[in-house]
Amino acid sequence: MPSVVVVGSGAAGLTAALAAAQAGAEVTVVERAAVLGGTTALSGGLAWMPANRLMAAERVGDSPAEARQYLRALRLGDVDDELLDYFAEQAPTVADWLEATTGLSWQTVPYPDYHPELPGGKPGHRPLEPQPREVAAQLDQRVRTAPNVTAPITYRELAGGGFDRGEVAARSRRGVITMGRSMIASLVEAAEAAGVVILTGVGVDGLAQSAATVTGARIGSDVLSGRVILASGGFERDPALVQTFLRGPMTGPVGAPGMDGTALRLALAAGAELGNMAEAWWCPAVTVLGEAVDEAPFHRLVLTERARPRSLMVDSRGRRFANEARNYNDVGRAMHAFDPTGFQYPAATALLVFDAAYRRRYHLGPLRRDDPDPQWLYRADSLADLAEAVGVDAGELAASVARFNRLAAAGDDPDFGRGRSLYDRFVGDPTAPHPTLGPVEEPPFYAVRLHPGCLGTKGGPRTDVHGQVRHQDGGLVEGLYAAGNAAASPLGAAYPGAGGTIGPSLVAAHAAGTAAAG
Repeated sequence: MPSVVVVGSGAAGLTAALAAAQAGAEVTVVERAAVLGGTTALSGGLAWMPANRLMAAERVGDSPAEARQYLRALRLGDVDDELLDYFAEQAPTVADWLEATTGLSWQTVPYPDYHPELPGGKPGHRPLEPQPREVAAQLDQRVRTAPNVTAPITYRELAGGGFDRGEVAARSRRGVITMGRSMIASLVEAAEAAGVVILTGVGVDGLAQSAATVTGARIGSDVLSGRVILASGGFERDPALVQTFLRGPMTGPVGAPGMDGTALRLALAAGAELGNMAEAWWCPAVTVLGEAVDEAPFHRLVLTERARPRSLMVDSRGRRFANEARNYNDVGRAMHAFDPTGFQYPAATALLVFDAAYRRRYHLGPLRRDDPDPQWLYRADSLADLAEAVGVDAGELAASVARFNRLAAAGDDPDFGRGRSLYDRFVGDPTAPHPTLGPVEEPPFYAVRLHPGCLGTKGGPRTDVHGQVRHQDGGLVEGLYAAGNAAASPLGAAYPGAGGTIGPSLVAAHAAGTAAAG
């Protein structure tokens, strides 16, 4: 019986482990943290899976050919067409396999693609979301939790409303979990039922090799023998690697603290060829004082809050710099704009500015409408006082708000196109006069600092369609595989839609696990 060692217990690692076990291998998963799930457990758990079988019920037609067309339309940067084509073909099959093999049950969400106007783009339902499920307390305690994953409500349920705090509390007491935690719990159950051994608190110190073949993972003075699948995430939590490789500033990593480049270093030691090293799954992030995960600073993704009417984003000069309602990856990339005159990244410290009407109507991260103002929220009775409090030019801020208010009154934003895309309108407020444009005019005025962040990095060892790592001198590294953010993403700079991180990771991990058990 072949042996396989999987490094990491996120969606990619557990999927690879399950696939390898089903293919007949003896599988061990090693996780350095005390809990399972990595960054996946902190996420919404959405998986972008084009041509999935549930789209037909929503009357949205799709096919692998249309998915390929859309992915080709997004080609920018370090793209691997062979892997993209493989993903488009295999996504529906892997989605069905996960349902048939685990306790996970999918539901579609009506999230449009991030660029639905491009050829092959769709108005919704390519993303799949794990449905809620009850789990035993013992399993619940093994899966990572965090400040942003406290209520057992899915995206679909949030959009539909109807849940009060009492109902949410009752579901928690019953052991109901959702989102990324539901996905991880389902994979853990299925993997262990298939004979996978999962070890926590175990770090990998290096790879064992015989000649040029990887033969196992070194753990202290011991060796776990077998082919090795790297699935321990990216390097966004390692400042030195971030400074060396990423294309712009990144000070708000959203993922789990263990994403420190372990897989990257192991792959480099084995002679791996690297790809897509300058890119990440970018996003604007907010840091809430007092929030931490594994005693490390916790940064929150800022998603729909930017798209709501009566708000705008400005850079450190007080100027708008992007369509605030666009997907977080594109807004995160816009925060890297370089000003050669000032020799600075002016949007690397940005501000979300809004008024009293916004504060009464919408939430912001963990801040509810009826909560008292926290320390991390700036408030002032005038825009001039707000500008002084946050350290931007009062004239520039006043001019930006005045210009934005004129555009909002006209219902169109020729400066940045806010509200013109189907995606923009979807993440806005459908009950407002305009789903995303509204004047910032009612005092008091508020601001919160936003930082350039990322959900994870996109660079790592290049792989073939079987997940096997390519060698820098040509050919393959025998015995070594990679998947998820531990591998080079084939998407280049693109982010196709909600779940665009997890979806391709599931497909690549299934291929790697199957091949490693070969």
